[in-house]
Amino acid sequence: PPPMSLSTSIHLLGNLLGQVLREQESPALFTLEERIRQAAKDRRASLPDAETRLTAEVTALDPEQARAVAAAFTLYFDLVNLAEEKERVHRLREREEKVDLAGTFVPDSLDDALATLKNQGVTPAQMAALLTSLDIELVLTAHPTEAKRRTILSKVMRIADLLLELDHDGLLPRERAALERALLAEITTFWLTSRQRTLVPLVEDEVKTTLYFVEEIFWRALPRLYTDLETALARHYPGLTPPARWLRLASWVGGDRDGNPNVTPEVTAETIRLHRGLAVTRHRDHLRQLSRRLSPSDDRIAPPPELANWLEQHKHDFPTVVAARYPGEPYRLTLALLAAALDEASREKVTETLLSNPQSAIRNPQSPISQSSSLSITQLTSPLSLVASAMPDVIREDALDEIQHQLTIFDLSAARLDIRESSDKLADALDEILRALPGDEPTGFEQDHAIRTRHLADLLTAPRPELAPHPGVTKATARTWGLFQVIARARALYGPDTLGPFIISMTRSAADVLTVLLLAQWTEGADGLFIVPLFETVDDLESAPDTLRELFTLPAYQRHLATCNHHQMVMIGYSDSNKDGGYLAANWALYQAQETLAAVCREHGVTLTLFHGRGGSVARGGGPANRAIRAQPPGTVNGRFRLTVQGEVISSQYGNPHLAHRNLEQLVNAVLLASAPSSPPNPLPPQGRGSDSPLPAGEGLGVRGLMHDMSALARQAYRALVYETPGFLNFWQAATPLDEIGRLRIGSRPSARPGTGGAEVLKIRAIPWVFSWMQSRYNLPGWYGLGTGLAAGEIARLKEMYQAWPFFQALIDNTEMSLLKADMDIAALYADLVPDKTLSRQIFARIQAEYDRTHAQVLAITGHAALMDADPTLQRAIHLRNPYVDPLNYLQVEMLRRIRALPDQESDEAQALREVIVVTINGIAAGLRNTG
Repeated sequence: PPPMSLSTSIHLLGNLLGQVLREQESPALFTLEERIRQAAKDRRASLPDAETRLTAEVTALDPEQARAVAAAFTLYFDLVNLAEEKERVHRLREREEKVDLAGTFVPDSLDDALATLKNQGVTPAQMAALLTSLDIELVLTAHPTEAKRRTILSKVMRIADLLLELDHDGLLPRERAALERALLAEITTFWLTSRQRTLVPLVEDEVKTTLYFVEEIFWRALPRLYTDLETALARHYPGLTPPARWLRLASWVGGDRDGNPNVTPEVTAETIRLHRGLAVTRHRDHLRQLSRRLSPSDDRIAPPPELANWLEQHKHDFPTVVAARYPGEPYRLTLALLAAALDEASREKVTETLLSNPQSAIRNPQSPISQSSSLSITQLTSPLSLVASAMPDVIREDALDEIQHQLTIFDLSAARLDIRESSDKLADALDEILRALPGDEPTGFEQDHAIRTRHLADLLTAPRPELAPHPGVTKATARTWGLFQVIARARALYGPDTLGPFIISMTRSAADVLTVLLLAQWTEGADGLFIVPLFETVDDLESAPDTLRELFTLPAYQRHLATCNHHQMVMIGYSDSNKDGGYLAANWALYQAQETLAAVCREHGVTLTLFHGRGGSVARGGGPANRAIRAQPPGTVNGRFRLTVQGEVISSQYGNPHLAHRNLEQLVNAVLLASAPSSPPNPLPPQGRGSDSPLPAGEGLGVRGLMHDMSALARQAYRALVYETPGFLNFWQAATPLDEIGRLRIGSRPSARPGTGGAEVLKIRAIPWVFSWMQSRYNLPGWYGLGTGLAAGEIARLKEMYQAWPFFQALIDNTEMSLLKADMDIAALYADLVPDKTLSRQIFARIQAEYDRTHAQVLAITGHAALMDADPTLQRAIHLRNPYVDPLNYLQVEMLRRIRALPDQESDEAQALREVIVVTINGIAAGLRNTG
């Protein structure tokens, strides 16, 4: 029989959930939940009394009933999400079967990309050049939006596996019944497991959750992509091979200190231990398993002379692995010796070594730490490749390709650990260290960027001063110094690839970059360390090219770049730029910044990698990654692409092994196509220069002018509401669950930047900003201001831009999804929570008017009759989910109304209401498949 259809799967899961509610709670709860669901469906169908019924049901609930109903709807969404994922996997397999029969290629696959490039006339020589520069890195981050605990993640995966098993052909009735019973047991356990963390998670918990995905998903998925590319090249460009390492992982969890006081040097050292521990034990176990399988004897396959020499040298390294156990079996012996070396490495005291004497003055370069005694990756890959070279192709491909790829990709650190800190914290620490040195500081050094840059450039060329063992006074400075020591030790001991780049958030000037260079130089960890400015506001994005120009002309920085192979990475922030200037202005500023940064790097002969700080929601740079990559300005990708993959995106896009492979393949496909010498012509010629433009002759410069005008108007409209409307902050705090999100126990990072009292838009992190608007269904950061901007253009012209320009198309398509997920009727319920009714009416009327304006403009440009007509599957999924999300919004509003009316916010009653709110927050996030 064919696999269960989506509706059959949802029906089965819904029935099992109903059974759980009746058995574990009560038939009364099940009936109540059904009444609420029906009233919500009737309200969507505009039945006359439905709204009154729904409101009456919700207001009559006590906190315990409300919590149970909210939990039921929330679990329902978790199950529906799994059914939808299974359906996607089924469709992918179906599509693959069809193209195999037709002799074509799966759209967006690596085969598809290479076939397209070949048809476009990309020569083998051009392809070889593109492969040389290919370097794609996914950076996993844990943001306070991913509300699932690791316990819940493993339950979700178990339910997904059972659903797939139910689709197997030829199941006997008793086997099917047993699987359904197992499914009921898993859903029952899920229902009885606390969704909330009982304690605020430690950074170490977040590290372990991130490593769960590295181990369970990426460990097998990334090597598969390597094989895919080798196969596709053999088919379309025979004779070409990909570079040794072109796709890899990094992580921010445990290294991102920006605004998170819990990420100390000790936590970073412990994170390095956990990363190394995962890689070392996984490689060890795999090699042990292979040593049991790879049994060809030397009389059938004579070992290459280099392997025989290696064995002669190393056979006494581990007395427990004696050659006598493997007489005449050199390949098994080699693998067993490598496994023993990894076993020894698994017992290293990594954290203690990294922290030993952490506050001391710089270590003596002659001390044993710099003659690294740690196992290095080449000590494993060299002998392993000798074993592989001796094997017949069929054995090598089956047994050795995967472990060779895994060693290359994951090294001995599983994922590189990035370090991030804010520019002001770094400047404060350095200032304090400098003030402690003999000699007077020039006045105004702290304030003036130009003076500061000159002074730092001088210090970089001067001999290193004698620093006290504690070159700082405050705890914060001691921690910053300790961090730089951990960085230097980790790179010296465990190899430079243990750590990723050092990212400076809120970079304002060249001095911010030189500050990091100086601290790294003084701790002897500067050579080869990528120092990455992060530009986050619209103004900083505009001045970013000047900052780079200034750095590239400084001799001290030129010397540093030479140690990085003349390669500069720059990070651009999607979230803060949106919060600062609104959706259109932020996206246009990001587009222009990428063009000018690429031009500055070309002028100075520097290789550029752009690092995209994207979130899950459209407001934070979310939306399909392959669409976003194809929409980058031409000449800015060049085979190199680095992007953040945030908490909830990791779960939704990479939580299922089959979908993880599909998302990775689409990402690589887009990078290859965007990097091709024949990538689509740019409708925007550089200022003053003509180019092949798909827009009518001479229109390109006009388009640039129009984009400038539209984004200025959109930014003005956005800032007029958010920054210039008196009482807007009060509206935002009352009309969203902002305060409650701040209390959520889902992340180790505070929701506001330190040193701020209450809500201030500038100080609130971008994630709670977006999260709170998404929960209350305004979804405001994903569209506000766009309608006003677009109204300045002629529709015919905008339609032309939409058809011909990938950037403008992605901009409009992503907004379309934001508008569909928003719901002004539900948002009005939240507006009603604002105590000042006049303020509430005024602000809501402005939001509603801009929503209507944007909605009308988007439909006119796309030519659609309704939002998302071009993607009926997604459109239908959102429409089907709404009746189930609505009750959660009604519950959330009711609980917010009750808790805010209480005199004592810390009472037991307040705590009970808060627990319901937390469940609704999780449920709405699962229902909309977006948090922040």
